Amino acid sequence: MIPSRLHRLETELRRAAASRRYAETARLAAQLGEAVANFAAALPKGDPRAREAARGFAEATSWALLMLKAARANCLAEYRRVSAANRYTRRTGEANRPAAVRLEA
Repeated sequence: MIPSRLHRLETELRRAAASRRYAETARLAAQLGEAVANFAAALPKGDPRAREAARGFAEATSWALLMLKAARANCLAEYRRVSAANRYTRRTGEANRPAAVRLEA
């Protein structure tokens, strides 16, 4: 059985990653890693709970990394959309001139 503190830290890590709270995600990942290491060190050698705790840590941090990569990709896509849209807008300080179309027949 895994201590409730590890479950709590894992849940907080997942919430922080899903909410794009990057500094908090890094802090919680470090705390969770330390807590898992301390938990495993306190167990007798070969105890399967240590492996289970390590597997849970690996899954939680892998998931958090995936969420952060997805958030980064989403931010990049939004930046590209805004950059593309700004190409078609007037620059600040540009005179308001009516558009002119010239048709040659």
